[in-house]
Amino acid sequence: MKVKNIIYSLALLLPLATGCVSDLDVSPLDPNINTADVVYSKPENYKKGLFKIYSVLAMSGQDGSGSSDIDGLDAGNAQFYRSMWNLQVGTTDECINSWPDPWVPEVNEMNWTAVGNESIEGTYQRAMFIVALANEYLSQTTDGNMSSRGIEESFFETVHGFRSEARFMRALSYFYLMDMYGNPPFITELNHSTAPGQIGREALFNWIEEELLAIKDLLPESKTANYYGRADKGVVNALLSRMYLNAEVYTGSARWDDCIKVSKELINDGNFGLTEEYSHLFMADNNRPEVTKEIIFPIVYEATRTQTYGGMTFLIAASRGNDEVSVENSGTKNGWSGNRALSNLVKKFTYKNQDAPKADEINDKRGIFYDANRSIDIETSYTKTFETEGWAVYKYTNLKSDGTPGSNDTHPDTDIPLFRLAEVYLNYAEAVLRGGQGGSKTEALRLVNKLRERGYGSDLGNISESGLTLNFLLDERARELYWEGTRRTDLVRYGLFTSNKYVWQFKGGVKQGTGIEEFRNVYPIPSTDLSVNTSLEQNKGY
Repeated sequence: MKVKNIIYSLALLLPLATGCVSDLDVSPLDPNINTADVVYSKPENYKKGLFKIYSVLAMSGQDGSGSSDIDGLDAGNAQFYRSMWNLQVGTTDECINSWPDPWVPEVNEMNWTAVGNESIEGTYQRAMFIVALANEYLSQTTDGNMSSRGIEESFFETVHGFRSEARFMRALSYFYLMDMYGNPPFITELNHSTAPGQIGREALFNWIEEELLAIKDLLPESKTANYYGRADKGVVNALLSRMYLNAEVYTGSARWDDCIKVSKELINDGNFGLTEEYSHLFMADNNRPEVTKEIIFPIVYEATRTQTYGGMTFLIAASRGNDEVSVENSGTKNGWSGNRALSNLVKKFTYKNQDAPKADEINDKRGIFYDANRSIDIETSYTKTFETEGWAVYKYTNLKSDGTPGSNDTHPDTDIPLFRLAEVYLNYAEAVLRGGQGGSKTEALRLVNKLRERGYGSDLGNISESGLTLNFLLDERARELYWEGTRRTDLVRYGLFTSNKYVWQFKGGVKQGTGIEEFRNVYPIPSTDLSVNTSLEQNKGY
């Protein structure tokens, strides 16, 4: 893979504000004219450079939906969120894909290799691209460089804040790399190398933790005005909560106490709360204050400015059949007949008649499914059966909460909730059940039942303390967080991602499902990187 001209000064971006997205349609400047010295001699370019780093979560390139910053990576299939989602959801009990693409059977059947898998390549390369952008930004924005370029000292403090945001984005990218690839190359602005080495998963965990703790008090308070979609103290705690919950996987040492501590900070932060309607979290107007109070950190989309065939466009279009979709029922005209639910997910919910489940008779309204003319199981093959086998998932939509469509019938206005408060509730509960100190089972039960009351619309779905078990919580995470990009991580933590103790259709390449090799708990370092960086060592088994 070769990064195209990396431009760290961007086309004019509108200011971020609650209720609207900054213009992340970025355009390259002429590299023969716009050197770093020229670009960073203008104060307005410092925010633009920062926003380019954020934009990689949402888009693939600088010139519209078909462009890619990295040669050889498809702008749609290999967009960061779409690739990450395929690996975090498409490989699990929540989803199966029906397309004929070469990567699909590797993901559905969990038999990928280090060569040629678009999702493995896309996630890895885009995450490393964010790291590269952040490193370059931090190199260019030191006090010394600003002074040499004639930037007024009164502006330094503003840039210091921007630098903390860039450090967060780098830490977030390294989190995904650590979680999914185990031991990626490690490079910062302080150890630049064309062939960076690896430091090991545990050391990388420690570095991310130290970095997050260092920037936490340098970032704005949660829900600071005009910071929607940008890093603040809240998202630092949310990432730490997720990291600490999985620390034993990454380092061999549990951190349940720390998970409880940072989760409590978010739970007790008066700026956050659950939105009243679960479905509103995934609609085209989910940037309303009534909804954003639950969303800790989104990937922000606005149809005319953040166009991509990954991200939210993918989540909505790939979950609808071409003959089923309409602007009236989905806010989009695109139905790609791609992803649908496996019965493992559907059967985690309760129905009016549990022996004959129907999507419109679900008791827990968090389950947003479509079952017309569809069997609940994949009865023949996962290819060419999208509209007949397996329920569709209509969780994400380009409709607003009042039923009207978003502003564009191809590219949605719906933001992706990357971190939200409900996950933190469940993190707290699990850490308590696993023996963490500083919390209580009574509080864990209260938080879980708050989520269930929202789903059921009453206390009819509430559980007792005896029902609050680790197995229950794993299922509850599926009910609350399905298709939000966390399932693989949860199954790995429970020892079930590769295990024969828990299977789903086509796991291991057989229809009934079977266990697979344990080394597949992490993905391989792509061969494209190994071939150009001889310092790297491949993960065991690949």
